[in-house]
Amino acid sequence: MRGHDARALHGLPVMTDMERINRATWRKPLSLREYRRLSGFLNPGERAAFDRARSMLTGGRVLDIGVGAGRTTDLLEDMASSYLGIDYTPEMIALAAANHPDKHFQLMDARDLSALADASFDLVVFSFNGIDSVDGAGRIAVLTSVARVLAPGGVFLFSTFHRDWQGFRQGLSYSARVLWTANPLRLALRLARYGYGYISARIRRMRYSRLERRDGEHVSLLHSAHDFGIMVYATTPAQIDRQLQAAGFETPVILIGANGDVLHPDSLIAGEEYFQVAARKPLVN
Repeated sequence: MRGHDARALHGLPVMTDMERINRATWRKPLSLREYRRLSGFLNPGERAAFDRARSMLTGGRVLDIGVGAGRTTDLLEDMASSYLGIDYTPEMIALAAANHPDKHFQLMDARDLSALADASFDLVVFSFNGIDSVDGAGRIAVLTSVARVLAPGGVFLFSTFHRDWQGFRQGLSYSARVLWTANPLRLALRLARYGYGYISARIRRMRYSRLERRDGEHVSLLHSAHDFGIMVYATTPAQIDRQLQAAGFETPVILIGANGDVLHPDSLIAGEEYFQVAARKPLVN
């Protein structure tokens, strides 16, 4: 039985090409090593978004989605009276548990949070553009699931790619660099890795670019991260408002750019690759 047929038989979402590509990338040893080393805030915008979420909170029950190796676990420490980190990649959950043995982590898909009770969290976080790793139907399922598990007045904090970013419009290039070292063995290893990455990136770009979807409501695009190893959902402020409102959130939402400034939806520039979103569930439904 083929993989997508087996998933349908068990009531799971059929795996799209986009998801298949992304899942394979998250499980690669080099990706796991990269995530294991990540720590701290990604940029001033993420720090500002966490500060904004902190100021909006009415309780401390935290759900950390797409937790990876646990980069955000410590960042949420001062906000969390209880904490649960989830990810749909078993290898990432293992890393997170090893990095934070005192915290609770579970293998779970954000599109199906049925194992969690209604209104059981005050803050849900989906960092590092993790919500963009599934297709349009999956994204709507994530928003609906998050709204259900959030308590009234709860906050959903996530980051998402900007559809009009100049990188998507102009075309992305291979961006890896070779760091110099006087050690000849290390230099040879780094050059070999660079060459392998460059060749792999060119092959993936040719294979995956034909899977891009640039028209319509749901846009999925190839990104250069992980040597052109991921496809991402890209959106606009107007679309974010529509989708979050339909899921039961208050709108307009708060948008924060990479430099930490609150963005006006009509003033987003092409240089903004992605932005942070803070959305609140109404106190009264």
